[in-house]
Amino acid sequence: MTSGPRSGDDDGRPLRRPHLILIERRVLAEPIVVETEPGGRRPRPTGFWRGTAFYRIVRILERRWERGESHLRVLADRGCFDLHRVTDVDPWTWRTEGRWELTAELTAVPVRRPLF
Repeated sequence: MTSGPRSGDDDGRPLRRPHLILIERRVLAEPIVVETEPGGRRPRPTGFWRGTAFYRIVRILERRWERGESHLRVLADRGCFDLHRVTDVDPWTWRTEGRWELTAELTAVPVRRPLF
């Protein structure tokens, strides 16, 4: 038997991450700089810079793609946020350039068991 915070309950079942209910606290349109892991075709974001403060991404809660855009809902060490990446194409050179922005600040409420 292992010990520690993820060892399990008394009945031997492993602990599960709590379900999160997300409540939108503030709508934003703020440019940010996202840091990613090096390598791979789609590098995983590890954190982002909001002004001079760095927010480390703990968990990616949701990922959604649309044409020329991607949306991430992340749990960071300083809160929960919606991130949006837009890929712009220059019509003359066909070069692509991506830019990230912070679109919402969320409040995460942990729930131990499913509601439905």
